[in-house]
Amino acid sequence: MQVLLTWAIRGFAGLTYVAAAAACVWALGIDYQPPPHTGVLVCVWTAAGSLIVRAVLLWVRRWHGIRTLPDWSKAVSLEKGKHRNRARTWDVLDATPDGPEGWIKFRQLAANVLLLSASMTAVTLINLPRNDSLPIRLQHAHPEVATATIAEPPRITGKDYDDDDRDRVVAYYSKVKVSVPGGPARLSVGPIRSSEPPRVGERLQVLWSPSSPSLGGYADSPDRLEHLAHAQWRANLTGGVSTAIAAVFGLVMLPWVFCFAFGLDDDLLNEIAWSPGTQSGYALILAGVAYGYTPALTGEASSGIQTPLLYGGWLLLGFMILAPIHRLLRGG
Repeated sequence: MQVLLTWAIRGFAGLTYVAAAAACVWALGIDYQPPPHTGVLVCVWTAAGSLIVRAVLLWVRRWHGIRTLPDWSKAVSLEKGKHRNRARTWDVLDATPDGPEGWIKFRQLAANVLLLSASMTAVTLINLPRNDSLPIRLQHAHPEVATATIAEPPRITGKDYDDDDRDRVVAYYSKVKVSVPGGPARLSVGPIRSSEPPRVGERLQVLWSPSSPSLGGYADSPDRLEHLAHAQWRANLTGGVSTAIAAVFGLVMLPWVFCFAFGLDDDLLNEIAWSPGTQSGYALILAGVAYGYTPALTGEASSGIQTPLLYGGWLLLGFMILAPIHRLLRGG
């Protein structure tokens, strides 16, 4: 029974790793695809579910070990004998499958690298567009990219000013009416950002839907509009603030990835990997993060506890790497 439980625990650990790795890789290319991102969501919940099952099996393994304790563990003897038996009993219950030191350290390194990758990926998912955003609504309406001409004077809706000279405008936000070849005489676009107010007769690239012109148009760089129009999986390693945060966080955490893989005793690493309590904590964290990021992957608005999990879940994933600290302190 113990052997079967041990291999089942290993199997679910492998499934967790594969599902989480697949979610990270898959999420790299969904920036130009409309939600729901079902594939990534299935991988995320498969990883969370597998880790939960693994934690349960670890408790079952512990419970089965208690039931099959040797007779000496239940024997009544002198006080000194009781302490000796108690120590031997916990040695049996906490026994972990042996493995080569190299394999244990490599396993921990792989887990830490995956945790860091997952946390960096989770940061970028925060800014995924929702179903009610204009680009997503256009994507669901079979859009195309067209060269439009501004047909009416723009309506300025906002301005950005220079930080040093508050009288100097550095950018304008405008709503414009454009004409599109083969489309309606007037198509609403904007607000668009420009260094100068747009002028009648200027041309710009817009994403619009011939079947739903009432949605209006969306202006952006030609490359981005083409990617949105085709809605194909495309790896995108460039982005805005969230990508910068992910890069900085990755650089900060990278030394700890190796420190807590190669700098710790292999017995401690093995103890953590087979501890029902520690692995249950990991499972709860991963399930919470999966729950928090579900709205982002389905294109819905988060609510309740999902909101803090969405904005802080990537930190929880990243700092799971530092979990051995409490074991080190307890051991000291």
